[in-house]
Amino acid sequence: GADGGGAAAARSREGSSAKDGFVPSALGTREHWDAVYERELQTFQEYGDTGEIWFGEESMNRLIKWMQKHKIPLDASVLDIGTGNGVFLVEL
Repeated sequence: GADGGGAAAARSREGSSAKDGFVPSALGTREHWDAVYERELQTFQEYGDTGEIWFGEESMNRLIKWMQKHKIPLDASVLDIGTGNGVFLVEL
């Protein structure tokens, strides 16, 4: 290639398959996300900062309006999976 094969060698050294060219990311590891959530929890406990609203306040407000429209009881159980750091549940 134009880089003299350096990129392929780097991918190979990183444990990537030379066939598919896939380079693993730290974002795909449980260790990464455990560390991220630990930092966010510590920041919340120390400063009361709920962190980033991953999908924006507009998305959160839209869901709250939907819940109000459908008269979801205030004491309803809510399962919040894969939507960020849990700030939505804190806001509820």
